[in-house]
Amino acid sequence: MFRIRSALALCALSLCAVTGHAQTAPAVSTILAFSLSNPVGNLVKGPDGALYGVANPATSVTGGLIYRTAVDGSQVQTLYQLTADDAISPGGGLTLASDGLLYGTTKFGRGGDFTGAGTIFRIAPSGTGFQVVFRFAAVTSANQDQNPINANGAYPEAELTEGADGYLYGVARNGGPNGTGTIFKVARDGSDFRLLRSFGPITSSTTSGLTVTVDGASPTGPLVRGADGLFYGTASQGGTNGRGVVFRIAFDGSGFQVLHHFGATTNDATTGLPENADGATPLGGLADGGDGFFYGATSQGGTDGYGVLYAIPADGSTFTVLHTFNDANGSRPLAELMVAGNGKLYGATSTGGVNSSGATTTFGTLFSIDRAGTNFTRLYSFDGANGSLPGSRLLEISSGVFVGAAGSAGSCSYGTVYRYSTAGDTVTGNTRCGRKKNSNNSGGGSAGFGVLLLLGGLAWSRRRIA
Repeated sequence: MFRIRSALALCALSLCAVTGHAQTAPAVSTILAFSLSNPVGNLVKGPDGALYGVANPATSVTGGLIYRTAVDGSQVQTLYQLTADDAISPGGGLTLASDGLLYGTTKFGRGGDFTGAGTIFRIAPSGTGFQVVFRFAAVTSANQDQNPINANGAYPEAELTEGADGYLYGVARNGGPNGTGTIFKVARDGSDFRLLRSFGPITSSTTSGLTVTVDGASPTGPLVRGADGLFYGTASQGGTNGRGVVFRIAFDGSGFQVLHHFGATTNDATTGLPENADGATPLGGLADGGDGFFYGATSQGGTDGYGVLYAIPADGSTFTVLHTFNDANGSRPLAELMVAGNGKLYGATSTGGVNSSGATTTFGTLFSIDRAGTNFTRLYSFDGANGSLPGSRLLEISSGVFVGAAGSAGSCSYGTVYRYSTAGDTVTGNTRCGRKKNSNNSGGGSAGFGVLLLLGGLAWSRRRIA
């Protein structure tokens, strides 16, 4: 059951970044501008305070890259350039595990291997010791949606989560015996892989346009570990209405439970968007509020079809819509919400917003909202200058300062790592589109990084509307 509350509710190699003059209003600036390569997944703060992430050039000579940038853009480094023999297309962001290493996933296997279903890799923050520690089983066939079937999961598109037992937990969007995705755990060295859950078979007809299952399908957001030791997550499709679910599962795979099936939708006669009361297609995972509730977003549905924000307790006994998007205040959030130090929820929408004249735009927004669903505020509407299509979770690096990744636009056209400051201070950042400052490449960046980014690009986001 649910109840509705009020709807109001790289890279460039420049020299150094400098702090701008303080302003009276909040401000967004570019830390890092990408050239012919798109950032994907969430950012993670490393032990040195720098930001670490992955990007997708996807050329014939590389499968992607792992990068590091100082929070002001003054230093940029390619930690590792994936080769086609390693794997193709990093799927989610990186996870800093308790052993001090960074772990990530790729959506595909080796280049040219059409049965490859993805990998798990690790690397030290220094850039040493890159290793593919696990490869998902080969694809053997496809289901009625033409999604791959294999033994243990295919196309992992979310970052991993470390459990209290030191294992890494994650989801694969497709694969498993039904091709509808899986939940898994694996030791950090790639051993002892365990399939915790295979999502159920599709029960809808091939002509319905929906993927209906009893328990969900196509998980794309990361798992989050609750205070009770259970893992909570979302599936972007499936469930009894084919519009996704919220679920929980124990660390050993027992106790799987669907906490909420998102409601059936009807298409608006004018916009064609799928509308309902409680949202549809949750592409991002959940945020643990530490108050007994988990908070999330859907990329579709709601009364206007542009998605909603919601809250659900750990037992799933209620479901509360906190806010319904209407395009002008944002549209289609792709990533998880973040609980900031001030207790508010912060997030981004991939499209929507307004320009200086008040006309609706398509570049995306940043927003905040109280956990009660009150005081929704559109903090910023992107205009392309500092990026567009923001598709990552925000990360608070200091009080009132947030960073995230946008998958398109910016000064070099292929996305940015951006910075939002409530105090209005800015950074100059690296925005030289791969140009060196001088022949010896002084300025803190890696020469290979700029060259690599000029080779080619890929789609802007790891998460697509299904």
